[in-house]
Order: sequence, then structure tokens, then C-alpha cells
Amino acid sequence: MKIEIKEQSDDKVKIEVHDNTTLVNLINENIWIAEGEKKGFGFAAYAIEHPYLSKPVLTVKGKDPKKILINAAEHIIDDIKDLKKQLQNVK
Repeated sequence: MKIEIKEQSDDKVKIEVHDNTTLVNLINENIWIAEGEKKGFGFAAYAIEHPYLSKPVLTVKGKDPKKILINAAEHIIDDIKDLKKQLQNVK
């Protein structure tokens, strides 16, 4: 997976994800799960200008948008590890 930083400031990051919307949607949803009630979180959303000609762009706004993205990635990793454990226990 490749990402490209489209815009970055102290309170906002826009990243273009060179993948389909499935991954971007997963990241966006986990941002809202992990950060939705916390102070310092503004919003997270993604947009696609054209479904065939452009890549999804995820925008995160908050006190520390980079940390918000990292927390979401860690949340996803924890969920996948939990899923792996459960699958290994299936008989």
C-alpha cells in the first residue's frame, strides 16, 4: 500500500491512499471508534473525486492528526490479532 501526503498542518492531514476504498473506509471507521469521543478530535472523512480516475483522499482534523491516524492503525492491528486468535481456536 502506498500513501501520499496531500496536505499537512498542525491540525489537519490529507492523505491519498493508492488502494481501493475498503482500506480507507476501515481506517476512517477506526478513527471514529478510537477518537470519536475524545477532546481534540475534529473529524475524519474520505472523498473520491471520480470512482475510476482518482484515488480516495482521507482527511483527518484534530489536535494531533498524525497521532489520530497511528491510533487507528494500532486499533486495526489489535482487532486483526484478536481475529487471528479466534480463528486459530476454531475446530
